[in-house]
Amino acid sequence: MKIANHLLLAAIISLSIPLASASVAEHAPQPATTSKTTPTGSSQTDTKGSKAGVAEATHQQAARYFAGLGAPASDADGKSLRRQAKSAWATYEKHVGQPLLKWAKQEVGYEGGDTVFYPFSGPDFLTVERIYPNASRYVLVAVQNAMQPVYPDKMDDGQRHEFVQKLGTAWSKFGTLGYFRTEDLDKDQHDTAQNLGVTTILMAFAARLGYEVVDVAPLGFSPEKHEWEPLPANEPKWQSVRLSLRKDGRKVTLDYIRLDLSDDGLRAHKSVRAWMQTMAARPTLLKAASHLLQEPYFEIMRNMLVKAAPIVVQDETGLDYTDLTKIGPVRLYGNFTKPHPLFKKTVQPALATAYKAEKSPGALPFAFSYLKGAEMRSIQIARRQPAQEKSSDGRKQPSLS
Repeated sequence: MKIANHLLLAAIISLSIPLASASVAEHAPQPATTSKTTPTGSSQTDTKGSKAGVAEATHQQAARYFAGLGAPASDADGKSLRRQAKSAWATYEKHVGQPLLKWAKQEVGYEGGDTVFYPFSGPDFLTVERIYPNASRYVLVAVQNAMQPVYPDKMDDGQRHEFVQKLGTAWSKFGTLGYFRTEDLDKDQHDTAQNLGVTTILMAFAARLGYEVVDVAPLGFSPEKHEWEPLPANEPKWQSVRLSLRKDGRKVTLDYIRLDLSDDGLRAHKSVRAWMQTMAARPTLLKAASHLLQEPYFEIMRNMLVKAAPIVVQDETGLDYTDLTKIGPVRLYGNFTKPHPLFKKTVQPALATAYKAEKSPGALPFAFSYLKGAEMRSIQIARRQPAQEKSSDGRKQPSLS
């Protein structure tokens, strides 16, 4: 199936970033309250038993509906969504999800507990959560708007029918591909009636991964605090979003940031650029990234990762192999000879040479990114070595820190 490369156009457009005026709020609800959604999607807290009338859908209920995990449906649309989501999830888990989880435990060995960074991600929470499980915060960055979700109980019959059909198709495509086509994500940006955007998909994935979706809020950047903070839920245009999650007693933050990572985009927003440097110093995933970091107009982001990333897990679309080796020793998995035919300018010759010379590349028992065949798919892991200090005689000694 042809892969659209709209990122190459979208990434050179400098994006406006909403500024937050409120401080970061605690998203976990108190035991006696339930987070609900008004007809416009704004968040409110309603004490249990204090309000009469039909209860509105909570974020968790909506997330489970999007995931095809809601209460058994009596209508044809609901049954269809549950069937398509169940089938797609089973396919993904069998061929990618569970093999990836097992592989990551053995080969990546991430211990969890801190922030993980996933640039050029789209709404792919599944992959980063499987490679880096038990992180306290996941930061995903891409060029599409997050978009405010339209909850099922606020749709009329016609809107719900179209929404369910579109969401079911999205589930089916993901079950087949294992990633989201840029072409489809861009089309969703223009369908304001359905609002089947990044936020809806993130909520669905969180539910499928066993998280409780406690709160969903748009984000804006605070230059004063150098961090992203929640905006009022009635923000007219949700560019970025935060999902406050809970699982096994742990609070987890999932931030999706709409941001142009090209050199022009980062130069246009100096305060965000400084924040991005802190993200580049976190465990990083690069997958299905359209080879953008190999282009000359992504030099700033590329240099940030090379300078600071403690570990990078990527496919051939991430950093050029010569840059990847500057981080530290690189372990090769699978096989690589040339990129997907769509990408003609960035052919990764150094990576192909490295694979040719590698006598025992690691096994890769699952499809990953654009190249699906067992003889073509690849992953590389670069790990930064512990800092070294010089002794009094000038020789380098291992750091004790």
